Amino acid sequence: MKTKVRFFFARFTLLAGLFLISQSSIAQEPVLIPTPQEVSFNPAQDFALQPGRKIWINTSSTNNFAVEQLQNAWLEKTTSKLSKVKTAKKADIILYAAEDKSLSVPKKLLPSSEILQKIGKQGYWLKIDDKIRIVANTSRGLFYGVQTLKQLLKTSGENAISETEITDWPALEYRGWMDDISRGPIPTLDYVKYVIKTLSEYKLNFINLYTEHTLENEKFPDIAPPGAFTPAEITELEEFAAKYHVAVIGNQQAFGHMEEILKIPFYDEIADNKWNLNPASPATYDFLKTYLGDAAKAYKHPFFNIGADETDGLGSGKAKGLVDSLGMEAVYAIHINKLDKILKDAGKRTMMWGDIAVNHKEIIDQLPKDLIILSWGYDPRDNFDEAILPFKASGFDFMVAPGVRSWSEIYPNLDVAVKNIANYVRDGQEHGAMGMINTAWDDDGETLFNANWHGMIWGAEMSWHPILNQEEEQAEQERQSRLQIFNKGIDRIFFGLQDEVSVMESLNKFAELRKIPVFSGMTNASTWSSIYDFYPGEETSKVAAANIEMLNQSEKLQLELQEKLKYVNSNQAALKVAILAAQRAAYTAKKNLFTLEVQKVYNNPEANPGSLLETRDALLKELHQLKIDYVRVWQLENRAYWLEENLKKYDAQAKDLLDLKSHIFIEAGEAVKPGEMQIKLKSLFPQTRIYYSLDGSEPTKKSLLYRGNLAINSNTLVQARGYSNGQAGEISSRFFNVHKALGATPVIKGNYSTANPAYAAGGPRGLTDGLKGSEDFADGRWQGYAGQDVEVVLDLKKKTEVNEISADFFQRAISWIMLPKNVEFYASSDGKNYQQVAVSGNPVDDKDQGLIIQEFSSGPLNLNTRYLKLKINSQGMLPEWHTGAGKPGFIFIDEIVVK
Repeated sequence: MKTKVRFFFARFTLLAGLFLISQSSIAQEPVLIPTPQEVSFNPAQDFALQPGRKIWINTSSTNNFAVEQLQNAWLEKTTSKLSKVKTAKKADIILYAAEDKSLSVPKKLLPSSEILQKIGKQGYWLKIDDKIRIVANTSRGLFYGVQTLKQLLKTSGENAISETEITDWPALEYRGWMDDISRGPIPTLDYVKYVIKTLSEYKLNFINLYTEHTLENEKFPDIAPPGAFTPAEITELEEFAAKYHVAVIGNQQAFGHMEEILKIPFYDEIADNKWNLNPASPATYDFLKTYLGDAAKAYKHPFFNIGADETDGLGSGKAKGLVDSLGMEAVYAIHINKLDKILKDAGKRTMMWGDIAVNHKEIIDQLPKDLIILSWGYDPRDNFDEAILPFKASGFDFMVAPGVRSWSEIYPNLDVAVKNIANYVRDGQEHGAMGMINTAWDDDGETLFNANWHGMIWGAEMSWHPILNQEEEQAEQERQSRLQIFNKGIDRIFFGLQDEVSVMESLNKFAELRKIPVFSGMTNASTWSSIYDFYPGEETSKVAAANIEMLNQSEKLQLELQEKLKYVNSNQAALKVAILAAQRAAYTAKKNLFTLEVQKVYNNPEANPGSLLETRDALLKELHQLKIDYVRVWQLENRAYWLEENLKKYDAQAKDLLDLKSHIFIEAGEAVKPGEMQIKLKSLFPQTRIYYSLDGSEPTKKSLLYRGNLAINSNTLVQARGYSNGQAGEISSRFFNVHKALGATPVIKGNYSTANPAYAAGGPRGLTDGLKGSEDFADGRWQGYAGQDVEVVLDLKKKTEVNEISADFFQRAISWIMLPKNVEFYASSDGKNYQQVAVSGNPVDDKDQGLIIQEFSSGPLNLNTRYLKLKINSQGMLPEWHTGAGKPGFIFIDEIVVK
């Protein structure tokens, strides 16, 4: 019985049942990654894996490397080396690259000319019957054919490979990945080689090392940190990668994301703000001509990525005059043209991220037409046409850049990554993309590459052979059908498992953990939130139930993964990282439950705080083991750089736990009168003595002793320290901004987001507690609302002279946080009949990138009133141009200030 499976690129709709072979025959079919374009399979016939088999290849050094790889795979399967013969007629295994004419092969052993034309420069034809033949037009195609044969050997029976014919070629010419080596881990050279070797087996063909400041430059030796990459290492990497047909494409940020360089005071002249270079200064281009030029020369490949994404606040600093004069779009385009000139002088073709241009389409026509635009987005959209079509319509060559969704996560969000990668690559291929660059960012510096393998190899699968369906219901069926086979391939090929054991079955359970409604979910922020950041009171029962479920499920998953580690024959480090992730999820749940215990004691003066100490000690022990295990998995792939920064998070939480008896809570109290507020200082342990300062000095035993009575009537930094049994605790501090609504308790119509406990900002009082938010919207000072209007009523307790009402709002479009449409201000003497006194519109373009904090003010007023009301009108669903179009956007509001 001969089974045929053929995949073609014609755009037509496939029913899920027809797209792949039936479930009953899956076990018989070869499981290959990436899925070949055309496969014919006959399980009734086979090629015996017996000693004495002979191999022939038409000679070239590149092809000899492919033979070496095949020899190693053959030895693993048979313990008998293939012997080389001088003529194809005498060979059992024939490898032939048509570009190499040094040795010929009988035409009867070759495929038809139509097949050779179909497979192109990177494809191959593989036929297994009484012989094994791999034929390609190029050495690269031959290499890819060998990778497929290696997989067949690895997953075949003990003694034979079934008769198979594969005609295969890639959908996209460029299929690569990007590893962030600047905002956290810098991998060792050996580990990058290992990644190149591994991903080349799945037919990826380029790597891009994202670089801000981590490539050494002898002319600027003060920029790169110890342990950075050197030009010599790049050269060594290129030579190694060439054997695997992997190109190393250069990368150097050259506009935004420059903070690590610009924080060095000697580079202040070339800084616009702390993130961006200053396009108004000639010194900037003197610097870039050398720094960027040298980086470009360190790489051989003709493409070079300049980044230029997320130019937050361009023109907010030294470039303000230039931006005000010419406009942001013109300044951005001028800068890109200057960078392009520097790269052209170095013999390079410029690649750049396309987010700024796609959101400000007037930029597109001002850019050099030979740019390669990288269209990026990491959400699970049904289609990505909005992110692609502007560049296609303007005639640019482009690549699509999805992501593995591992950054800032305890474990990668596989579900989001699968859809994001599949749909982005599908739409890119549909619209003529030249390639895919699959991204692995390190936004908070903690992510380990060994967590990224599933997403990276899925990118290889999709960029070689994309899904076809455009309609989302059918696309989902197709993705899931492909994913089922793919996951089996990960088990068998990547992890080296036998059929009866599945690691992927367990790894997919991380998706179930994400569904548990724990604040911050499976993010690193959830682990590192302070035990002293309490939950909204009305949420505590839900928080307890969710974390108990998280604890039970993650502990169960940890044991399950540890058991399966025994059966994993390859890439064990990837599973060890997953085990650590499950362990960390369990710890996080325990820590969150401990916070609830602390909160309960804090709210109950009669409670015995001593009951907390035993749980605290157990958490400390577990946290220490997590730290030790993290160091071990870090060292499997990375240099020492940045490890210390990550370990500070463990140490900071340990200090939090150890400070339990001495920790001082500083809270806003009731308003004494407009403009004056009580400040409460409190410890969990009544015997703890509290000393404080209001003048910026460090509190010691010589400072003021808190006796339960403290009020402030001007902007004040309150610092406090507890002493328990004579030992000093950590310093607590808060800066209070004093205004006439300070301490008032707002009545809010609207539900703050439960995605993160920080978004409650302490509940209603968080809007009038005098605490201003920072540039981090998750700092516990910003109050967040999703997809709704918000109404806030303030009772000033008596008629008060009011000259202005204002509130700050946050915008960061990439994080789905938008400024409100407008804010309406009302006043009332009786709390029933309100009169509108002002409206503040939104002066900021929704598409402005980066972090924006905007004050919405009533302007000058002349009121004598008791009640104030703010109606904050949301923009509702995210607009069509946004990556999250149609989904609710966030409003983040800070302190409401009454002057």
